Amino acid sequence: MRTFRPTWFAGLALALTTAVPAVGAELSGRVRDAESGEAVGHVTVQAKGRTPQGGTLSRGVMALADGTYLLTGLPVGRYTVRFSRIGYEAVEDSVVVREDRTYTLDVSMKVLPVPVEEILVEADRYAAIRDVQTGFVSLEVETLADLPGVVEPDPIRSLELLPGVQTASDFSSGLYIRGGGPDQTLVLLDFVPVYNPTHAFGFFSTFNADALEDVNLYKGAYPAEYGGRLGAVLDVRSRDGNRAGVDGRVGVSTIAARATVGGPVHGGSWIASGRRTYLDPVLDVLRRSDSTIPAYYFYDGNARLTLPAAGGQFVASGYHGRDDLRLDLDADNALVMRWGNTLASGTWQRPLGESALLRAQLSWSEYESSSTILALTTPIDFSNYIHDLSFRAEAKREGASHRLSAGLQASRYDVRYLQTFNGQNEVDYHKTPHEVAAFAADEWRPLLGTVLQGGLRVRYLEDGDRVLWEPRAAASRAISGRVRAKIGGGIYHQYLQLVSTEGLSAADFYVPLDQTAYPGRSWQVVAGAEFDPAPAWRASIEGYYTGLTNLVDFNNTLAGGAEIENAADIFHTGGEGWAAGAELFVERRRGSLTGWVGYTLGWTRRTFTQLNAGETFPPKYDRRHDLNVVAQLRRGKWTFGGNLIYATGQAFTPAAARYALRNPARGTYPNDSQILPATRNSARLLPYHRLDLSVSRDFKLFGLPAEWVVQVFNVYNRRNEWFVQYDTGETVTEASVAKMLPAIPSLGVNFRF
Repeated sequence: MRTFRPTWFAGLALALTTAVPAVGAELSGRVRDAESGEAVGHVTVQAKGRTPQGGTLSRGVMALADGTYLLTGLPVGRYTVRFSRIGYEAVEDSVVVREDRTYTLDVSMKVLPVPVEEILVEADRYAAIRDVQTGFVSLEVETLADLPGVVEPDPIRSLELLPGVQTASDFSSGLYIRGGGPDQTLVLLDFVPVYNPTHAFGFFSTFNADALEDVNLYKGAYPAEYGGRLGAVLDVRSRDGNRAGVDGRVGVSTIAARATVGGPVHGGSWIASGRRTYLDPVLDVLRRSDSTIPAYYFYDGNARLTLPAAGGQFVASGYHGRDDLRLDLDADNALVMRWGNTLASGTWQRPLGESALLRAQLSWSEYESSSTILALTTPIDFSNYIHDLSFRAEAKREGASHRLSAGLQASRYDVRYLQTFNGQNEVDYHKTPHEVAAFAADEWRPLLGTVLQGGLRVRYLEDGDRVLWEPRAAASRAISGRVRAKIGGGIYHQYLQLVSTEGLSAADFYVPLDQTAYPGRSWQVVAGAEFDPAPAWRASIEGYYTGLTNLVDFNNTLAGGAEIENAADIFHTGGEGWAAGAELFVERRRGSLTGWVGYTLGWTRRTFTQLNAGETFPPKYDRRHDLNVVAQLRRGKWTFGGNLIYATGQAFTPAAARYALRNPARGTYPNDSQILPATRNSARLLPYHRLDLSVSRDFKLFGLPAEWVVQVFNVYNRRNEWFVQYDTGETVTEASVAKMLPAIPSLGVNFRF
């Protein structure tokens, strides 16, 4: 077995994290907004004082974007520390240094209006990423949650309104990004992987909007700090509690209630959020007259604790959610399904000097699902779990023209898929592999308006004793004050595979590839330009191409009781494919009327020697055209919103013929016959389109700020087509089309305290 020794990386990491030893004490802390508790970055911190020898000393530093700062080299003495920034009232405090150690001083700054002519100042914490990264979208959760949806605000489902992003159906929150399946998108919550981010069979995502800060989407050619997926990255960040005082949010909708509360604690903050459906009593009543009505509910909870620690800060966060469904048709036939995620992490970060940061995280991610089918008293069980224990450490240093970063990540997986029939094991696939990855990147600004980024991620996989090299590169150039051109690309590999039913996400399961199947590989190239024609407007156009090799596809022709020992027994392997397209995005960002128009022209293809007679075919999520129009109008206390979606219909495999096999002994035919499929995905459903509308109004509830919201999903009741099935029990075979959701009105009330 080869031994992976990234000695080159160790040297780079040491260079990044090693600071020049400082004589004297250190003063560190964080600057926050006094009202909101949010971090205030780029604050000037100055310490002035007199030493015991009678001399004077002055030290200064600029706080980082997250509000943290570190002053070094303070000898024994008394110092006045001043915090200042335009737009905030200056704050002064004092500290007495008696010995060489780390002192902590956190402050809160009040907003101070500046009496000048009207100006607009916009802060963008991801401006540096946006300058060079192609396909990067950062949206505040408040923006996504305000968009009309299906009953509950869902920031992840709302992403389908962006160009290049689609969902499989009204019932799915799985994201198909630039021609890739949902398993090709890495979903992170505070850097912790979420393996099945869905509730209600994909009807909702696992993310409660009230617990989140922002959502960052890398649609392709993502940087070296991320890895493990062939296509895209969805990086979701939870929010801190309010350090200024206790506050909260409560929301009640047609199907669920949610509550969030947070506040200060020991120089830090805490926040907790919970959500649960209350359909149980309604379903219980309906089930008395109709046994096909299931018992169902879901719940989830988020918590986050932030505390100062060892010259930096420590963040503990967690998530737990479960779905529970039971369907009792009669005494002999029933269905029980339960699935959900559990996440936990502890993260410590500390500034190193004036322009460097060290972060370390230990995390746990768990996804479990179990299904029991009782068919004529015979139990059939399916269960799957994936446990991911990971450690991640990274260092960043920012200079005048270079921004360096490097990191290490180690993961141990425990994955099992178990299938039993009448108490006897049919499939028991269990793997406990581990993976080690190292990455390094440099963002270089050699000239004003020019950004060059290079990176490398190296991964070692225990299964197959493989070392994978994944270079990344990006560049951008400001052609003028309003136009910026970008290009990016990279190589990516995927080891964990999702076996998707494409119907009920609760039945999806994960399995790792082993030495019998090489990890999937993609190479991506993306190029485009951004244009700001006016302060309120932004436009962009991007073209992309992704080449895919070593793809796998679930082999659904396995016979019952077939012996399964490795990945080659589960999948068709050695597949190839590609995806290509162009995206246009025009956005109005300011004013009473905001919104965007997004259009995607795309193609995606797959080829497997075992499928479709070896001929190339489009996957079901191949969409030629995808148009989204989003608008929001604010008038005083009123807010009106609307979404219009139009997309080419999904591909499906039609029937080519019908046949039956005669019983050679009796000379008779069975009661039903079989369908002979035509070329794979050679037909299309009708185009998908729908209109969603919403209206909300601010008001006071018991003296507290509140709003009521009315939403209508699918206003004109378009019953979009989902899939086609054939009834072979009749003389003439009829094709029936399953429909998606009708018009769904909903009402909700939200208030804050």
